[in-house]
Amino acid sequence: MAQIYKKDIDVSSYSKETLHDFYRTMIKIRKFDEHLIRLMQEGKVSGFYHSGIGSEGLSAGSIRNVLRDEDYIFYNHRGCNQKIAKGVPLSKLYGDFLGTIEGTTRGLGAGIVHSADVSRGVLGQAGTIGSQFNIAVGTAYSAKMQGNDRVTLCYFGDGAASREPLHGSLNWAGIYKLPIVYICENNEYAISCHHTETHSVKEHIADWADGYGIPNFVVDGNDTLLVNEIVREAVERAKRGEGPTFIEAKTFRHRGHYEGDPYDYVAPEVLKDWKENKDPIKNFTKQLIEQGISSEAEFVDIDHSVEAEILEAIEVAENAPIPDPKRIYEGLFS
Repeated sequence: MAQIYKKDIDVSSYSKETLHDFYRTMIKIRKFDEHLIRLMQEGKVSGFYHSGIGSEGLSAGSIRNVLRDEDYIFYNHRGCNQKIAKGVPLSKLYGDFLGTIEGTTRGLGAGIVHSADVSRGVLGQAGTIGSQFNIAVGTAYSAKMQGNDRVTLCYFGDGAASREPLHGSLNWAGIYKLPIVYICENNEYAISCHHTETHSVKEHIADWADGYGIPNFVVDGNDTLLVNEIVREAVERAKRGEGPTFIEAKTFRHRGHYEGDPYDYVAPEVLKDWKENKDPIKNFTKQLIEQGISSEAEFVDIDHSVEAEILEAIEVAENAPIPDPKRIYEGLFS
């Protein structure tokens, strides 16, 4: 059975600069989403977008103050959250959605599941849900073979956790004690299916890891500092050569599976409770103000700064040209 991770955290043990970085990252993620949705409504971005609003604390807490550029991440279906937290420039992400050469793919576009930034350890993703499980074994094994302390964080949702590749990945990671941290972002629903309908383990998805001898935990994914603490412990464990850790982070999405999803399979009172009482940004802000660490005015200043940064990034991405047709042939090896 997975352990429920709890810890009394002394907020004062974090520097104010670090705490504000968590907040800035969460606000950047949320505003990025809000503006991208606006661009979709204006007809400038096509395709389905899977918003990560409501889970910002999970990505900010698991990446900021923990990972280095050389550490690898494989993002999940709502991966803009993780890419932003890892430091991928906003103009590059907007460029991917707008299909201009400013994007990380220099115009190949396709958005959320195909952008990458190798310089920051963001190695991309494929269109097949769960494809990251096997690739994460490869990056972690390469670190072990090279004798360095690079760690791989593999993000996935409760939906992807029901796919078979997870088990093969856990098995190999357990056998070779690979430096992987598996982070299951359990927002309860895979499209419209509740996780209890798609998993034979009925208590926690993290229980799967027991069968592979992998330490496993369940954590409140909307508690930014709690997430930061457990992921830091898991990363340090991996660096010491003690192998993988499986973390199931409980959270909830504020919007439907994709933009246009009526989201009518969630009871209105449940969604209202998550928005009003469990919002990671709202609760983090309240915590810092109540403890006298930050003022409301400071958060307002950060909000304005991030808004300006995002508008500038959109302008850069929109003003960049679309790629030459020959772009499609670059990077082909056969």
